[in-house]
Amino acid sequence: MTLDKRNLYRFPWSLNDNPIAWLEVTDICNIHCEGCYRQHLTGHKTLDQVKEEVLMFKRWRNPDNVSIAGGEPLIYPHIVDLVAFIHEQGIKPVILTNGVALKPDFLRELKRAGLSGFTIHVDSHQDRPKWKGKNEGELNEVRQHFADMIHEEKGLYVIFNSTVYPSTFPEIPDVLKWGQANIDRVQGLVFITYRTAKLDEHVASDAADQQVDLSQLSYVREHFEEEFVTSPEVYELLQKTCPQYDAAGYLGGTVRHDTYKWLAGATVGVPDQIYGAIGKQTMEVAQAGHHLFKGTYLAYLSEANVGAWSFMMAPWDPKVRRALGRRLGDLARHPGRLFRPVHIQSIGIIQAPDLQGDGRADMCDSCPDITIYDGKFINSCRMDEYRLFGGFLSVTEKQQEH
Repeated sequence: MTLDKRNLYRFPWSLNDNPIAWLEVTDICNIHCEGCYRQHLTGHKTLDQVKEEVLMFKRWRNPDNVSIAGGEPLIYPHIVDLVAFIHEQGIKPVILTNGVALKPDFLRELKRAGLSGFTIHVDSHQDRPKWKGKNEGELNEVRQHFADMIHEEKGLYVIFNSTVYPSTFPEIPDVLKWGQANIDRVQGLVFITYRTAKLDEHVASDAADQQVDLSQLSYVREHFEEEFVTSPEVYELLQKTCPQYDAAGYLGGTVRHDTYKWLAGATVGVPDQIYGAIGKQTMEVAQAGHHLFKGTYLAYLSEANVGAWSFMMAPWDPKVRRALGRRLGDLARHPGRLFRPVHIQSIGIIQAPDLQGDGRADMCDSCPDITIYDGKFINSCRMDEYRLFGGFLSVTEKQQEH
């Protein structure tokens, strides 16, 4: 199916009313990821400093959750106290981690402090101990380890992120199939397309129009000859792998009218069968209803076994209606499955910033991953430009010499 924004729900999020707050507590990490846009410049923030940022988010961002990020937040020395503080503010604490430091006892301690869940980044371009050189399908063993550990603890959710490189694009189906087979314990999958600036093609200048050394940024490469993957390409591959999948909502770009910076959807099913997907009507009701009754827009579902509730939207949502039809057909063939929980699993696609010919970057409109730097809200993926150069850079193609 071809993407058409008219068939998708445009998320109503804004700078001051957004379900996600991106809290950076440290820039120290325990592994290296090729796609990472943060480098070690300062170290751990104090607990008082991050508490002040949480309160700033609460007042000016109105988040459903605070995504505790880094660096690697699990090595932040005050992580348990921070989780408890966020929970006390009535906001869901979520940890964005590579999982290397996550052990069962630590997991239980974080849960007692009020943690809602994890987003765990696993991909083949990390120097993950004992897993270097493995492809995305082989790394499903790592994902399974974390999914089972968190599922055993009960009451926490987990989402798995993967960066999509041109070389790993064909391996996306392996991750999707694994996730859907574990729909009872994996609440979401997110695929993030890789982007970089290229030293052999680009030059950069700061706000004063002074040329700067672009190589200081960790996410810049000497050269990169492959074609970047786009979110519609990921969408098409996901649909080819699972025809029941579809997107339901989106965020566009800040420069281009035809980009899909965020594509979000959710499949409904059981571990051995996906019944279908939710449509724009269900996505809109979920967002508007959560805002009406909870006061915030919704970022993540805390439980996976609520898929049956989505069938209530069948009279208004044709995609849900088709999913319900497959569910009823399944029950006709296997009546014993009537009391088997039906699960829902979100599937997201994020297209990273795209450089434009005039020096601007096409960012995510109403960016969910806004963080705080020097008392200001800025895009987390470009914060190192502020830290190194005092503001966003203008990146343009080098002029060809004649």
